[in-house]
Amino acid sequence: MGCRRQPRLPMTLTASLCGMDTKSRAFLERVRVTNLSRDGAQIESVKSAVKVGDIVTLRCEDTTRRFRVTWEDAGVEGRRIGLAGVGSVPTIADTCLLPASAPDDYVRPRVSIRRESSRYECEIAVEMRIQDMPTPMWVTANEISESGCRVQVPLAMQSGTDVSIALWLNGERVWMQGKVTHSLYGCGTGIEFTKVERTALLRIADVLASSEIEVSDRRETAVEQSPLCAAFSATS
Repeated sequence: MGCRRQPRLPMTLTASLCGMDTKSRAFLERVRVTNLSRDGAQIESVKSAVKVGDIVTLRCEDTTRRFRVTWEDAGVEGRRIGLAGVGSVPTIADTCLLPASAPDDYVRPRVSIRRESSRYECEIAVEMRIQDMPTPMWVTANEISESGCRVQVPLAMQSGTDVSIALWLNGERVWMQGKVTHSLYGCGTGIEFTKVERTALLRIADVLASSEIEVSDRRETAVEQSPLCAAFSATS
């Protein structure tokens, strides 16, 4: 399943956008629709001062519908905004060439490498101490790199939480300071090392040198997109 809830149809349509701007003044302007789904649209060349959360009305040929602004992006020739439909789909639109409601297979391309250093699979006992918690937490790290590790914690932790952790490396307990970067219940907690002594770095280097299975980064290669359908143009 992709990142979108419904398929989008690429197109070029001229439409009218009306509503109230940030100063409570009515506006009416011509905009360009660049893609459309049964419950949303993306439009360009928006000059009115609308903001995320505003309710606007979009009219295209004989179809009129109310939308909520969900995002905006400034451009050279006016802004682009994303719209989410409010209420049911108009009857006339229900019979046109809009894609049927279904999960979308679009996947956002991954074009940059996220990690600073290679990560390897491991199984290391970890003693974790969190501020305001009187007792330490014993967990297991299943991935490790020179700059961080991922541990299996029985609860979700808030990003940015400072922690003190001790890794049991080759029979020795090595302490370091870290910070939670992300945490998802059942999927592990990522910890970035923020303060590591030289001796600890050497111990980690020994573990990495003996590790065989590298954990791939899903952002190393861009995901090839499959077009939903052939784009078509229309004017009004």
